[in-house]
Amino acid sequence: MAQRKKKRCQRKTAFRTPQKNNKLGLFLTVATMCLLVGMFALKSISLRQSKDTLNQQIADMEEKVAEEEERATQLQEFETYTHTKKYAEEVAKEVLGYVYDGEIIFQLDE
Repeated sequence: MAQRKKKRCQRKTAFRTPQKNNKLGLFLTVATMCLLVGMFALKSISLRQSKDTLNQQIADMEEKVAEEEERATQLQEFETYTHTKKYAEEVAKEVLGYVYDGEIIFQLDE
């Protein structure tokens, strides 16, 4: 029986690793974790910068959309104006030189 107890004790100590290997493993684990945290921090910074850039682009595009919508309303107003009799008269006078009967046109001599 004494031999059995001795073997059990030896088996228990056989599975234990020396203290030096535990310190090395701990150091490697901590170093790996620090490396991963550093990599994530750098990637986070670059993602924030690209997010800011994209947000600026979105703001610029929204401003351009607002300008184009304003321009579209102006064009719509101009289209409705071109279908009026007043516009036709203006074009006839300015471009074609037409006048009403009895209308007198004064021109300056230069």
